[in-house]
Formats: sequence, C-alpha cells, structure tokens
Amino acid sequence: MKYLISLIVFMSLSGPVAAQCPGNSPYWGLNCFLNSDFILKFEEARSRAEQSVHDFKVMSEQEEFGEEDVQRVMDAYNASANRFNDVLYKIKDDLLDRRKRKYLIHYPDDYALQIEAELNKASNFYDDNYARTVTEVTGGQVQTAAFLTLLPEIIKYFKVGIALFKKVKKEIRKYNEELMDLHLIQAYRFHSWDEIA
Repeated sequence: MKYLISLIVFMSLSGPVAAQCPGNSPYWGLNCFLNSDFILKFEEARSRAEQSVHDFKVMSEQEEFGEEDVQRVMDAYNASANRFNDVLYKIKDDLLDRRKRKYLIHYPDDYALQIEAELNKASNFYDDNYARTVTEVTGGQVQTAAFLTLLPEIIKYFKVGIALFKKVKKEIRKYNEELMDLHLIQAYRFHSWDEIA
C-alpha cells in the first residue's frame, strides 16, 4: 500500500515536470537538467567564447597577424575550451559513478562547491590565457566572454539542477556512457578552434 501511494505521488509529480522539460533524452529528469538555467548559462558562456573565436578569424582575414600570433591565440583557446569541457566530463563521470551519484544526491551543496571550484579554475585559465592572448594580438578589438560575471549565476543554477537528481534516483541508475555523451557532452561542449566557422 505504501509503495502504491508513493508511486501515485511520483506519477502525479512527474506529469507537470515532464511537461516543463522538453528534450530528446528518454529520461525526463535528464531533460530537466539539460533545460536547467545552469546548462543555459553554460551554453551562453560557450557561445560568447566561440563568437570571439569567430570574430578573431574574420579579423585575421582582414588584418595581417603573424602566423605565430594566430597560433598562440588558437592554442590558448583550445586549451581553455578543454578546461571547460573537463567540467562537463566530470559531471558526466560523476552521474555514471554509483558512489559519486550517492554523494551528489545526498550532498548537492557540497558537490556544487566542487563544480564551482572547477569552473573557477577553468574561468581563470580562460582569462589568463585566451582572453589575455587575443587582447594582446588584436589590441583589444575582439571581445572575449566575461566568464567571471556569468559564474555566480552558473553556480547558483547548478545547485538547483543537481537538487533535481534527488527526485529521480531510480532514473539516474539507467544513465549510460552513450546517453551522456550524446545529450550532455556533444550537445554542450566547447567546440575546438577548427570546428568554429
């Protein structure tokens, strides 16, 4: 009887949540996370970074930057993109690891602090490497994403997104490598220099 009541409550909650969380994943909890403000803000930051690469490439066709300078900017961007992608890989790996899943479900605030630290490192690396290099090479003509201004919002929304996984403990156990690669990594990763037109 207790199980039946829990099932009815769960089913009644999942209907409205599912309606609010469109997506291609077969799991509404994952769809909700992928439609969370955390992912939207992360994607916004990624788009800004990639736009600056695009702007630099357009400018480099008109200006005469040295090959070495273009290579420096490219290397700095790719290294920075890898740092942000590492954060996505960490989230993916943690959602697939049974022990880490338990930890993030029971201690979402602590887990959010870990991700905040990783995002801070990636953001500082981006500012110290890519942003500084592209500013030096272009004389400040190319705008770079101000990750530090977006970071507090990204972290705030991450805590909310992670709290969602408490509601879908059984669903989370069904996540697999292929699913996470398709819906999290491929969809939201920072593209490499060569992939940005």
